Amino acid sequence: MSTPTVTVFKQNHLGEPVFSWEGELVAETPNLRLVRAHFSGAEDVPVDKVTFRKGDLMLERYYTDRWYNLFEVHQGSSDQVKCWYINLSYPALFTTESITWQDLALDLVVYPSGEYRLLDEDEFDVLLIEPEVRKTCLETVHEILRRPDLITPGLVLQPGR
Repeated sequence: MSTPTVTVFKQNHLGEPVFSWEGELVAETPNLRLVRAHFSGAEDVPVDKVTFRKGDLMLERYYTDRWYNLFEVHQGSSDQVKCWYINLSYPALFTTESITWQDLALDLVVYPSGEYRLLDEDEFDVLLIEPEVRKTCLETVHEILRRPDLITPGLVLQPGR
């Protein structure tokens, strides 16, 4: 039996299309989907201290009850984790064949060493969003940083978390 595929639709904070890609639906619960995909953007995309390269394995977690999604980014298809890339977003929407998420610009990158960096604060600061949405995003970043168990190798392969 083949692994089902889903299309992931990234939208901006206004719900306008930004990018889409396909991945394998590895696991799911009512509030979580785990997708295995490969980076399909430009050949080399520098992100803070790492470079995302075409073909890098991305183990992606999407939630309908959390204000972020999380990508475990691997070196090519190897087991070596480059980083965990966390997109602050509205909770995702699931259909049978798709996942749609709205990006809220603020990103958190965490390295295997435990070092982290908050990215795109300037973009986040100028988004026209409700104050409550802004507050929820910032609280979510603090929650993630208080829970290092959320960011460990193999994290995305543990659907119970």
